[in-house]
Order: sequence, then structure tokens, then C-alpha cells
Amino acid sequence: MKVIKTSILGLLFLLLFLPQASAKHRHHSPDRQLPVTQLTPRTDAVVFEQISFDLEIGKISNSDWGQLRVKPDRLKDRFGKAAGPGYINVFTYTSSRGGQASWVIDNLFVPGSQVAFKSDRRYSSGWNKGNQHPDIQDFSGRSPSQPEATVYFDLRPGIDGQGQKKFLRATVLFSQQPLPTIVDIAQLANRFVPQDFAVNPAVVNSEGAGHIDGRISPVSSSIPNSLTLGRPPQPVSPTPGLPDDLLFPIQIIQADQPNLDAGRNQCIPIAHANALQYLEDRYDNLPLLWRLPQLHIRGIGKVSSAGDVLFWVAEPENSLVANIDSYSRRAGVLDLNSGGYTSFCGLIRGVFGYLNDSGSQAVTEFRHQGSDSALLGSGADCDNGTVLMGDITSTQEGANPTWEWIFDQLSQGRAVTILFSWYDINGDWQGGHSVRVYGAAKFNDKKYLYTLDDASQGDNFSNINNPRTQQWEVADTGQPGLEGIPDGRLNMNGMSWEIDFALSYETKPTLLIP
Repeated sequence: MKVIKTSILGLLFLLLFLPQASAKHRHHSPDRQLPVTQLTPRTDAVVFEQISFDLEIGKISNSDWGQLRVKPDRLKDRFGKAAGPGYINVFTYTSSRGGQASWVIDNLFVPGSQVAFKSDRRYSSGWNKGNQHPDIQDFSGRSPSQPEATVYFDLRPGIDGQGQKKFLRATVLFSQQPLPTIVDIAQLANRFVPQDFAVNPAVVNSEGAGHIDGRISPVSSSIPNSLTLGRPPQPVSPTPGLPDDLLFPIQIIQADQPNLDAGRNQCIPIAHANALQYLEDRYDNLPLLWRLPQLHIRGIGKVSSAGDVLFWVAEPENSLVANIDSYSRRAGVLDLNSGGYTSFCGLIRGVFGYLNDSGSQAVTEFRHQGSDSALLGSGADCDNGTVLMGDITSTQEGANPTWEWIFDQLSQGRAVTILFSWYDINGDWQGGHSVRVYGAAKFNDKKYLYTLDDASQGDNFSNINNPRTQQWEVADTGQPGLEGIPDGRLNMNGMSWEIDFALSYETKPTLLIP
């Protein structure tokens, strides 16, 4: 992990000599000499998808929401060693003849190389052979694929509707530096010949986080089904001038693995497990000891009963996420395809209760932003005696999550998870999700977070072949239902989705001296 100050001398050259460059390439493809390269369908490095959501609020089929997936391995095949980290920009067109372009994706960061991990038992994706669920195939010893960079965008800019979209006319540009979102770059993109990309159907059901005010059931709404998540991220409006931080972009990126398959609505226990396993992989190395007693394999906190008394058991018992899930006490968990949301206090009790009972060699200190309480955990909010948390607490360091705080926590080697909510166009809460944040960046006067999760929760192995990482631009662009009126919370990609809570995990490893 390191903080990177990116050099953009190549981009400055491009911008300073753009008029000459445009004239020079009147009869040639602009990517021959300029530091941008067009990606075509034949490259097979990008995949466009149309999202159908399958959530607790219902199904939203063939929505306006698009998703771009970028395959880093294919980029490496295309560019060889020169690929390195880079950025993807996408311009779409409403007709086959081109017309006015919509800058729908700006500067999606794509990592350049796969991060090396411990080659041990921790990355088994099935349940342990000795305690394996009878209906689940064993994938022991299989390493995860390199995550694909993904981002949401609007498939039909300026239009609210539904219906299948099979093709998209677009210009996809790859550069090794972020492109300033200015008019000159938009004009440069128009000099490329747009390509027709297939649009594949995809289903997303990632959710499971209750609201910080205690809600775990969506508010009933009478608005059109297609707008119950608000509108997808809107296209960029390029500016005439260069951003103030053109020469000083910064970035912090931690390992973007592990990223485990989740059960239905299991996002909070999975986010905890991914964060704790990242910390073990980083800090449990001699002469340091920071070790978890369970494996990072799939599992559930299954609900059982004895008469009128409910209790939860980890299945299998050697699964990290199953144990966290059992302390979270989700309702209705019978298998990987069932179970309700985790309440906000379930978020706290799940990880604190687990570490209290199982973490004698994994001492952890917590701090948070968001929630109404200055102290969470033992003897404070969320402590009702049902789950013993020892003396583990989290201290509030801000009324609402901020990019600066998250960046600082990541820079100090701590793990971070966030809880965010989505709202309909009227501002009513419709659900939420929790993810681990593995990176943060600032460039073009914009702030970004990078997260990982499982897009298709349930009894499947979707996260083995296509582990998902996402990029989010974050800024307080307005209250849900009241666009342009800030409320102190970070919106995600300018949408009616807001970050409610951020939790930081700091290891306190033991120093082993012979």
C-alpha cells in the first residue's frame, strides 16, 4: 500500500498542443500518437451490462442502469507490460450516426497488476472439506480471479424508462493518466469512430444493511418502480477550464482482496469478514502476531429455536463470516438464499461480539463517523446484553462520514467499511448496503472511493470468476428528494444514495521477540 502522486506531463503535452494534434490527425486515428487509446469490441477488455435489480423492494427489470466491467487481464493482453494502472472514459451516442456524445463514465480507475496474497488455507471459496455444507461444491485451494473494475452509468441519458437494450454505440478510451473532464477532451473523443458494443443482461441483488436510525424495512412508495432507486449516475458536464489539482492527484490503494461470496442480504457480515481477513493477511507476519481463529470461507449464522427461544449457530463453525453473522442475529437465515437485513446495532454486535469471544490474538481498536452516538459498543449504544462485547467500543470522530477521514484511515493501514442507503426520487429510504473500502483518490477536483462486494448474493459462486470492485465519486450534492440542498452526507456518484456510517478497524498486533 502506498500513496501515489501521479505525474501527468503527458496529459499537459496533450492539452497544450491539442489544436495541432487535432489537425495532424485529420486523416489518421487520434490514438496513434496521443496518450489515449481506443478500445473496441474486438479488444474484449470491456463489457457493457444492463442491470435488473432483485431487491427486497421488488424487481426492477431492464432498468436504465448500466454497468461497465473492465477486465484488467485483457488490457494486459492488449498493451503488454506497458498497460500498468490506467483510466477508462466512455462516451455514448443516441443514434447509429453518432450525434451529440454523452460523457457517461469519467476516469474509471483500473489497477495494473494483480496483488499477491498468502498462498494458504484462507482463500478456500467453498466450506471446509471436513465440515462442508452438503449442497455446496468444494472449491478448496482455488485462488480468486483478479477483480474487475466496475462502475454504474445511465444507459439512456435524459430518459426515464425501462426496456431491453441490446446494443450501445460508444467510444471507449484508455489512458495511463486521468483525463481532465473539460470541453477539449470531449471534442477529442468526437474524433474517434464510435463502436457498437453488445449490452449483456445482468442481475444485481447486493444489499442487506439497515438504516442507522433503526429501520430495516423499506418505506412503501407509490412512485414508478423504475425510480425506486433514484436515477443512475448522470453524464459529466465538461468544463471549459482545467481543474485546480491537475498536477497534484493523490491516491491510496490497499489490497482489493479478499472478496468472499455472500449469502442473501449478508452484506454486513461479509464486509466485516473481508476487512478482518485483509488485516490478518497484512499484519499476521513475523515478528507480528494478529490472527483469527476461523477460516475466510462461506457460511451463515443460521437461526434455530428451542421452544419460543431463538438462537443462532455458525454453519460451518469454522467460518469467519458465519460466526460474525451469528452474532449479528439476522432474522430468517436458514440457508445461503434466505435471511433478512442486519440492523445497525447488529452491525456493531456482530463484529464486537465475535472479537470478544474469538479474538484473543486479534485485538482491534475501532473508531467511526456517522450515527447519533459518540460511543458504540460495550456499555454504550447497541449494548442490550444479548451479545457480550467485552470492553470493545468505537469512538465517534465525526457526525457524518467524510472522504478526508476515510483517506486518513486507509493511509494508516486500517481497514474501513461503510454503510450506505438508497432513496427513491421522493427521498424515502428503500434499502441499504455495506462494503469494504479499499481505496480513495482525489483528482480533477473530485473525490473517489473504491469498494469491493458481491454483486450476486446467494447460493452461487459469482464472486470467484468475477469479483467486483466499484468506483464511486463522493460529494454532498443534496438531500434525497431535495437535489442541490446539502445535508452533510456524501452522495455516491451524484445520486440519491448516501453514506450513513463509516467504521475503521485498527489492529493491535503482538510483537514476538525470540
